[in-house]
Amino acid sequence: MIGLTPYKKDLRLIGGGHSHIAVIKKLGMCPIPGIRVTLISNNTLAPYSGMLPGLIAGHFTFEDCHIDLRKLCQWAGVQFVCSEVQHIDPIAKQIYCHQYPSLRYDLLSINVGSQPALNEIKNAAVHGHSIKPIKQFLQNWHQWLESAQASRQPKRVIVIGGGAAGVEILLAMHYKLCNTTAIHADFTLICADQHILSSHNKCVQEFFKHHLQTLSIRIVLGKHAISITEHQLALNDNTTLNYDFCAWTIHAGAPPWLAESGLKCDDRGFIQVDQYLRSISHPDIFSAGDSAAFMPIPLPKAGIYAVRQGPILAKNIIAQFENRQLLPFKPQRHFLSLLTTGERYAIASRGLLFARGKWVWLWKNHIDRAFMARFNPQPMVNTDNSGDDSRSMRCGGCGAKVGSNILQNVLSQLDIQPPPDVASGLGDDAAIINLPANTQWLQSVDFFRSFIDDPYLLGRIAAIHSLGDIYAMGGIPHSALVTAVIPYSSEPIMQETLLHLMRGVLKTLNDENTALIGGHSGEGPEMAIGLTVNGTLPSSKALTKSGLTPSDSLILTKPIGSGVLLAANMAARCQGLWLDQALVHMLQSNRVAATILRSYTAHSCTDVTGFGLLGHLQEMLLASQCSASLSIDTIPIMEGAQQCSLQGIQSTLYAANKQANQCQYYAGKHPSHPLLFDPQTAGGLLAGIPVERTDECLRALSVAGYTSAKIGSVTPFNTNSLITLTDH
Repeated sequence: MIGLTPYKKDLRLIGGGHSHIAVIKKLGMCPIPGIRVTLISNNTLAPYSGMLPGLIAGHFTFEDCHIDLRKLCQWAGVQFVCSEVQHIDPIAKQIYCHQYPSLRYDLLSINVGSQPALNEIKNAAVHGHSIKPIKQFLQNWHQWLESAQASRQPKRVIVIGGGAAGVEILLAMHYKLCNTTAIHADFTLICADQHILSSHNKCVQEFFKHHLQTLSIRIVLGKHAISITEHQLALNDNTTLNYDFCAWTIHAGAPPWLAESGLKCDDRGFIQVDQYLRSISHPDIFSAGDSAAFMPIPLPKAGIYAVRQGPILAKNIIAQFENRQLLPFKPQRHFLSLLTTGERYAIASRGLLFARGKWVWLWKNHIDRAFMARFNPQPMVNTDNSGDDSRSMRCGGCGAKVGSNILQNVLSQLDIQPPPDVASGLGDDAAIINLPANTQWLQSVDFFRSFIDDPYLLGRIAAIHSLGDIYAMGGIPHSALVTAVIPYSSEPIMQETLLHLMRGVLKTLNDENTALIGGHSGEGPEMAIGLTVNGTLPSSKALTKSGLTPSDSLILTKPIGSGVLLAANMAARCQGLWLDQALVHMLQSNRVAATILRSYTAHSCTDVTGFGLLGHLQEMLLASQCSASLSIDTIPIMEGAQQCSLQGIQSTLYAANKQANQCQYYAGKHPSHPLLFDPQTAGGLLAGIPVERTDECLRALSVAGYTSAKIGSVTPFNTNSLITLTDH
């Protein structure tokens, strides 16, 4: 009998905007019993718009201005799905994402922001650079800076949009070019209104007008862009302006999928919400920030409203689940704006208030940094409320199998095509396989507790890891059986979790031309996945651990460090971008690498997994009766792994791996040394290659996209020193 706290309903958050980060923080501190929370965002890092001008000017680092959504979600116990939403079906309550299985919801909140309304200007979606998405704008800006500095020709920079964003971005770019580069540029600001910063008081308008003129920045008033080509902008008075870099900061438009999904939207495509921030057409959908059109009174698209709506949104989401009265959002009539001038100088504006100076910039900097610090919480462990009435005792044994209805519904949604040599598979008690003549049969098994809260990614990576043993021996994957353990929840949640897990497994198996021929599913305290994989081996000799010969080069096809990064992520101490990159390596198949190693006459091969690099190398050396010399500096390391290791973070298996490696001697303090004992998930291949073929092999692996390296050489067997480590 197992005591569990089941999930009963799903709360999905689309978008990592300022309102949603407040919701996540609130739910991390006060979770709703029985509610599974998921954030869906197309970026791991959420930019804070208030610090963007300072980032462009060079006053802040990239890290200063971005909230790590993956890390925040891990701290809060919120699932994180990195994907882009393409459509929602509010009738079926389904969310459809790019290259990700659909997600169902019981309650939905949307905070995806806005973007310049480029559809109103001919070719604007093709030419020029929209200020949003901010990530793409920053990439384009930095690329242009590099090319502009290389050419040393005078440049023309145009910013279209005379609001706060346009003025601040233009002044930040001007400061950057004039103070940190040798680029000479002329700047122009295009404003459709008769005054720049038309929503601010006259003092603010006059200050910035004079400031722009002092910097010899041209201001074009009362005109708007109608079309654009690669290097020329056309205005509505038939005049044209040539440019080298053009930034769009015009009035906001909504992502098209909002209106296309059938939600009641305003004429610009923003979701119409009532005083409680609920959709006026679908009361099970909330929206806040720029993506919402607040119906009680029109609100400008300003980040301050998204920030202020966050706490109300969090309270109303909780109240909706608990069937309590919702709280109205009461927007303030005037709000404080702190506008920067490019340098460390700022203007304060609120109603008729006007103030300026370096002290205003320092004030704004303090406010911004305090805001960012709120969403970089210290690691904490959420515990279940043992008094929750939803706790129940669930059976073990065969009583813990996933229900037949769930299993059949999942199987009906999977496209499973058994190969011709499988006479009987899914649906029967056991699979019948007709083994080809003169073929050896390979078989291996792996099992994983959930190391990431995304079942789809877990399924994909688990399958890649499991197939590594087949590839390491030179085999061809044939088929697989799956054992899936799903946390007990409501039937819809269990069904979706199992479906996503199996779709992840099936995605990898299909990519690797491997058939799914059976499996078993059951309930458990946490998600887990196991695969028994089968492979065939032609009559040619298998690659084993015992084939190393002295003078062989030791080739590693993937960087190490996944164990410490996953451990750091579990403690909410891993930067999101580090985990993103680690997932890229874990999702990389070993299939092509195995083919390349074999084509360059590999003598021996294994995959680097749970026992770490030294543990698996030790197995090869003992089996081959050889020794080895490794250079720690040459071993590829995943980004962030050293930093996490130096903080004392270790995977659970680290100590056992280190203790088992009694045969190597190293007295140095190289920061990568502890990572040699780090257990790897879906790690690369370690192979012995003839020394004369090493360079060719590494070039082929690089062309195939592997981060590979020669990490050492095989030496004659020395019982006193099986593995010699150097750090140069």
